[in-house]
Amino acid sequence: MKPTSPSRPKDLLPQPRKLPVQSRSRALVDAIAEACLRILDREGEEALTVSRIAEVSGATVGSIYQYFPSKESMIAAVYERILDQESEQLHLMREPLRGLTLEASLRQIFANMLRVEQRLHRLSPGFHARYRTALHLGQWHAPHTSTQDFIDATWLPLLQMHGADVQISNPQLAAYLLGKGLREIIHSAVQDMPAQAQAPAFLDALVAMAMSCVRPR
Repeated sequence: MKPTSPSRPKDLLPQPRKLPVQSRSRALVDAIAEACLRILDREGEEALTVSRIAEVSGATVGSIYQYFPSKESMIAAVYERILDQESEQLHLMREPLRGLTLEASLRQIFANMLRVEQRLHRLSPGFHARYRTALHLGQWHAPHTSTQDFIDATWLPLLQMHGADVQISNPQLAAYLLGKGLREIIHSAVQDMPAQAQAPAFLDALVAMAMSCVRPR
């Protein structure tokens, strides 16, 4: 019997020892996660020790270990909070895309993908690399069971909405190249050459590659 695959991307991340139930324990876990975020943002991952987290959060060392069995589980809690916030922002940015050309829409989408990947990378480059599959903003709260389902539900409708701009006989292939291929390029570039990934020329190149997928010569 095959094992059941995780139903959500966050299930692939290191898990807490237990989940808080009462409001007091939830506030404690929130304070610990917020302290971890502040430390990672301001001091770097090397400063993320249990004693430093206790100092910043006001929690005791024992209470930290009560909920988080490892450093990676603490970092995972930070990433979950960020992706929850970014998911809300992603939902808000979809409506303004209506009325834009396909090229303009792709520029905004890729710019947001770059910004999020850079934010995730800065916090912990190693964690960002190890859990790249789970740290997928588009699928974070989506009910899709596979990457193809996600692409068919998001990227393919975008191309169908701009049918006049899509000059390819296989729009599903183009949607896959945009949703999977260019995301991999963005992730790898942020990991391998972060300075160049921040340059406007990199965004220009992404848009040009995307348009070549829907308007092949």
